Amino acid sequence: MTPGFSLSAALRMRHFEAWTRATGHRFVRELGDGTLDDRVLARYLVQDYAFVEALATLVGLAVARAPTMAGKRLFARFAAVLTSDENTYFERCFDRLGVPPSERTNPELWPESRQFLDLLREAGEGGYADILSVLLPAEWIYLDWGEAEAASPPPRFEHAEWIALHAGPAFAAFVAGVAREFDAATADLDPAALDRVAARFARMVELEGAFFDASYR
Repeated sequence: MTPGFSLSAALRMRHFEAWTRATGHRFVRELGDGTLDDRVLARYLVQDYAFVEALATLVGLAVARAPTMAGKRLFARFAAVLTSDENTYFERCFDRLGVPPSERTNPELWPESRQFLDLLREAGEGGYADILSVLLPAEWIYLDWGEAEAASPPPRFEHAEWIALHAGPAFAAFVAGVAREFDAATADLDPAALDRVAARFARMVELEGAFFDASYR
């Protein structure tokens, strides 16, 4: 993604086993070939919607803390997608899959979901680099599997549109932009701060695979 050495590329390679477990997960494969069970998808979407709302808040903090207008613009545009196209997708799927209103807005959260939310909260309490340390792996993993599955999209919108939201030139450009912001923001961090952001990056990668696992539980 980034030519030559970069911290973002180094962290991706350091956690490549967990990364590929998420990007090649059964959930992703079944989503891509259109065989994902509606009950699994509904459970996943209910939990993920709670995560997306917290993610939108974190992206808002990224807009506020970005040191340049280019960074602010990058995240402002992403916030617009989260609160429009992506939010509409969730609402349409909930209607199609028969998810009750109470489960959409106040679900019983899985342990993995609570860990996700805790990680986002902790990152939001830190600086710009802390925020990017969880946003980057979360979106980059989705880009990797989204691009892999987009070549032959499944027929149902519930599957195809979730893939389309995480593939294509616009989303790829966003993820590349986040990687550049992350590499710039971490360039002058002291060793303790670097260890902190690296640990958060790793934790997010692990949670992505665990979250897919939990969808089948």
